[in-house]
Amino acid sequence: MALPERPVRVDRPFRESVRVLGIYLRAQIAIAVIVAVLYAIGFGIARAPLWPVIAILGGVSSMIPRFGSLVPLVLVATAMLLAQKDLTHLLIAFGTWVIVQAIEGFVLQPILLSKPLGLKAIPVFLALLVGGMFFGPVGFLLAVPVLAVANVFWRYFRDRSAQ
Repeated sequence: MALPERPVRVDRPFRESVRVLGIYLRAQIAIAVIVAVLYAIGFGIARAPLWPVIAILGGVSSMIPRFGSLVPLVLVATAMLLAQKDLTHLLIAFGTWVIVQAIEGFVLQPILLSKPLGLKAIPVFLALLVGGMFFGPVGFLLAVPVLAVANVFWRYFRDRSAQ
């Protein structure tokens, strides 16, 4: 039975903060690309009008926590309704959106963001809530990176006081 891994001791918090922000940025870009490819495949199968554009916008908007996921849904639904596609194609597009959201939320973000940044789900949720309440859309965008940097400094001061 393996012991739980303790986060690495932080000696230089500013250097560690830059490293953590780099991990965050690379992970967000990787998630956006993967999400865009998944949307492209699904929306292409659904024969949605302008599916490559909607897929790219869906990938880019996935960087916006909580509300960004609605952008491709609204765009594809609007495009499908304006093109008067049948219900089957609309359901395929909606199914694609649901599957991509599940993959992003349950696979990509935990693997690429939560574990490398050392963040748990509840503090991230609370940071998004507080950031959104006090700083609006900018607060949503900055909540997770600010929490990651705050976590670095918290570990640094905790380790210093334990000595």
